[in-house]
Amino acid sequence: MKLPHIIAWEVTKACNLNCLHCRASATATPEPCELDTSEGYALLEDMRHGGTRLVILTGGEALVRGDIFDLASYGTSLGLRMTLATNGSLVTGEVARRIRESGIVRVSVSLDAVTPDVHDAFRGLPGSFEMALRAIETLVGEGVPVQVNTTVAAVNISHMDRFPAFIRKIGAMAWHVFFLVPTGRGEQVMPARIKEYRDMLDAFYVTSKASDIECKATCAPQYYRMLAERDGASPTKGCLAGTEFGFVSSSGIVQPCGFLQIPCGDIRKDSLQDIWDSSETFTLLRDEGKLKGKCGDCRFTPVCGGCRARAFEVLDDVMQVDPVCWYPR
Repeated sequence: MKLPHIIAWEVTKACNLNCLHCRASATATPEPCELDTSEGYALLEDMRHGGTRLVILTGGEALVRGDIFDLASYGTSLGLRMTLATNGSLVTGEVARRIRESGIVRVSVSLDAVTPDVHDAFRGLPGSFEMALRAIETLVGEGVPVQVNTTVAAVNISHMDRFPAFIRKIGAMAWHVFFLVPTGRGEQVMPARIKEYRDMLDAFYVTSKASDIECKATCAPQYYRMLAERDGASPTKGCLAGTEFGFVSSSGIVQPCGFLQIPCGDIRKDSLQDIWDSSETFTLLRDEGKLKGKCGDCRFTPVCGGCRARAFEVLDDVMQVDPVCWYPR
């Protein structure tokens, strides 16, 4: 079968911030086992040959990596749509220019609040809010499309209704919200309560319908059930881990997604295609009949599926019910 449409590649675990919720448990310096440039080129070639179309260069902090623009340019030359995820702190005018010239089609900048106190506390560095805003301004000025990524937890959920107008004001073209999955350092962060989660998705639905910017909910598969019920259809399934989405770690370990940290293979030992085709975990995730509890009985499984990473982290079973789901079935 074809490789997933989207693959996120964690190009490094190194990061200059110390975010409370970091799924990667990022380190201050790169790890010695990270894929080198030639291995990165080979990985991008494998993605292209296998049918992947969109690559997310992420971290850690992707801009820490010295060859990041070489990797992006090479992926672009192969016909891949290359995107970049960053905390914004290292974006200068020169960096923004090199991002554009390397063919990167979109940059996501993390912004977890509309005020510096909450964002800076979330990110572990005073001044990171202003750095993110400056990065967005610089990228937009260079003509690079910018998406704002927001991780939602109890500490910042009260800011959510203020985001759309704020994002429009700073010139970003999309807002993607990521509901906290308790993995990595995120295990120590208080998640939003189920009622808050449900209310947020209700509000997000209204916002997305009224907004002139792109709005997308990630790690929130129940949102796509809401779309199916209210609009009669959903543009995608809620959880794509192991089906239309894959993840490669900085050392070449393949996972269903960055939050679902189950090793499925090592690209230094087997091809990406062979891992995608033969991993027991991938095979299990693609069999909806193996889902348990109300996720297994739910008639909306084809458009929701529950968050498999949240089930694994909270209940230690990748096929168990998504613990934040409020629907009876």
